[in-house]
Amino acid sequence: MSEVTKNNLVARIENRFVFHAQYQLSAREQKVILFLIANMDPKKQSRFHEQVISVKELEHILKNDGETKWGGLYQEMREFTKRIRNKGIEFDTAIEIDGKKFPGYVNWFQSVEPIKMDSGEVAISFLFSEKLKPFLIDLNEYARINYLEAAPLKSSYAIRMFQIFKAARGRMQKHEEVSTMEYEVEQLKSVLGIPGKYDDFRNFRRRVLDVIYEEVNEHTNIILHPIRFKRGGRVIAKVVFKFGDRQPAPEGLPKGRFPEMEPTVTDLEKLTKSQLLAFGKLTDFGVKAGIALWQMLPKVTGSEFSGFEDLYFEEAIAFFTTKTKQKTKAGMAGAFVKWFLELKVFEQGEQFSAIVERLQKRKKKLQAEKGGAAWENRLAARSMTANEFDAWVKDN
Repeated sequence: MSEVTKNNLVARIENRFVFHAQYQLSAREQKVILFLIANMDPKKQSRFHEQVISVKELEHILKNDGETKWGGLYQEMREFTKRIRNKGIEFDTAIEIDGKKFPGYVNWFQSVEPIKMDSGEVAISFLFSEKLKPFLIDLNEYARINYLEAAPLKSSYAIRMFQIFKAARGRMQKHEEVSTMEYEVEQLKSVLGIPGKYDDFRNFRRRVLDVIYEEVNEHTNIILHPIRFKRGGRVIAKVVFKFGDRQPAPEGLPKGRFPEMEPTVTDLEKLTKSQLLAFGKLTDFGVKAGIALWQMLPKVTGSEFSGFEDLYFEEAIAFFTTKTKQKTKAGMAGAFVKWFLELKVFEQGEQFSAIVERLQKRKKKLQAEKGGAAWENRLAARSMTANEFDAWVKDN
C-alpha cells in the first residue's frame, strides 16, 4: 500500500486502450483516475498496488476542478466512491456472435474503500482491476498524459479527446506536423460514453464538440483546428479532427489562438477592410492563414500604412518576386515569410524604402482618381471592421 504524491505527473496508458476503450466518466472521475495512473511506475512494478489518497487531498482534486456543484464532504465522498467502484470499461473482443464482435466489460477498480492512515487521517484506498494490467503496466506503445494539463479541463468530453489527441501525436509527430482523425458520428458518441444521445446534431455540436474545441485549445499543448464535418445525404455523417502540437506563441497572439491554427470566421470579422484584403493577398500567395493573420498583419503599423495594408503587401510581394530564386508556390511563400519575419527586410533599408516609395505613388493616384472618393472611403474604413464598412457604404 502506498500513499500517492504529486511527484509524478505523467500518466502512461496503452494506445489501444486510449483509442478504443468506451466508458462514461465525469470530469472529476477521470481526473482522479489520471492522478492515480500518474503515480504508478510501469518500469518498477509488475502488478497493481493499493494507492491511498487522503480525503483532504481527494476533496482538493474534486472541489477545485471548475465544476460548480459541491455538497457536504461526507455526501461527496460517499457518492464519489459509490460511483467510481461501479464504473467500468467496454471494449471489443475477438469473440463473435451472429457475425458481430461481442464486447467485453471490466471495472476500473478491484476495490475502493475507506481507511485510516498511520497519522490518523481518513483516506480512500484504490486498487485497480487486474484486467487493466495490459493497459497500465505491461506497456508497449503508450500515450503520455500530463495530469496538470488535464486538471483545468471542465468537460469530461474534452479530457477524453485530449488523451486521444496526445496518443495520436505521440505516435505520429515524427512523421507529420498535423494529424487527422475521422469518426462516424455514432462512433464518436460511443467513444465519449454517450451512445444514442444528442439526436439533434446541433445540440451535439454546441454541448460537446464546441466545448472540446475551446477547452483543449485554451488549456493544453494540443492545437485543435476548427472541427469539420462531412455529410452523408442530408445529415452530418462524420466528424473530422485536425490537430498538432503547440509551438511557442509569438508576441501579440490572442489567447487560445496559435500560428498553426486556421483562423475562424470570428477572427476574420475583426479585421478592417484593407486588412481583410491584405489577408486574402497573403494567403493567395501561399502564406499560411495563421501566420498571415497573427504574425504578418500586426507588423504593418503606423499612420502611413493604416487603411492601405493591402496595397503595402501587394508592393512587398511584387518587390520580393523580382528578387527571389524560388520557383514553386510553396517555396516562394516560405521565403517571403522568412524575409518578412526573420530577416525583417521590409522594416528598414533599401527594400523598405522601395516599398514605401511605391506605396506613396499609389496613394497619390487614389487621391486624384474620381475626386478622391476611393481615398476618402479608405480613410473612413480605417476605424471600422470590414462588415461595418460594407454596411456603411450601403447606407450612404
